[in-house]
Amino acid sequence: MKCIFFSDTHLTKKDEDRHAFVERFIKEVCTSADMVFVLGDLFEFYHGYDGYIYPWYRGIIDALRTLTTQGKTVYHIEGNHEFNMGAFLSSYAGITCVQNLAVEIDGKKMFISHGDEVDNALLRRILKSPITYSVMDLLGPVPSWNIAMVFRLFLSKRRRTYSQKVRDAFRRYAESRLGEGLDAVVLAHSHMPDLVEYDGPMAGKTYLNTGDLIACLSYGEYTSDSGFALITYDKQGG
Repeated sequence: MKCIFFSDTHLTKKDEDRHAFVERFIKEVCTSADMVFVLGDLFEFYHGYDGYIYPWYRGIIDALRTLTTQGKTVYHIEGNHEFNMGAFLSSYAGITCVQNLAVEIDGKKMFISHGDEVDNALLRRILKSPITYSVMDLLGPVPSWNIAMVFRLFLSKRRRTYSQKVRDAFRRYAESRLGEGLDAVVLAHSHMPDLVEYDGPMAGKTYLNTGDLIACLSYGEYTSDSGFALITYDKQGG
């Protein structure tokens, strides 16, 4: 079994180079995996509308669709920039869209989430509420996109710098979840790659943060033989 975890590419409408880079990553890295987990904020904004794909995102969605047609299992865990991506992506691309995920792989109980609940739990509840979704549905895809682009900087800090305080907060959250009987917690959102393999009373447990595929070139991997690893993508050679 091989799993790939990546996140936080924050693709916008005009990021042609970034789109090409992410498509190449999907084709070069994800095609070797059995399961692919996109841990959110793949898109700078996305709200699911039945039968509609934002045209500038079709290339990325089709790249993920190719994985599912090859028999790969693909999950998209919604980030704080993504809202109710809905059943259409499942029917069109075979992608399972969830807000978080509990899954067992090789007998290991894993919890996978974007991670915005660590530092923005209240904001998450507001943005992910049925009322917010209803307003977006009423406005339609283009007005919702335009409004989101105005308020995009309020959704998260895109240009993050290293913060030991933030890293410690994510580690504490992961440890609290591991204490509930989980074997692994995989998060994103902080834009800081992190891998902790515990010993002592928590021996055999793991916390992984995928970091940021764009700025850090980081992503996570799990294999049955080697366990978890944090990897830097070779931007030039793949």
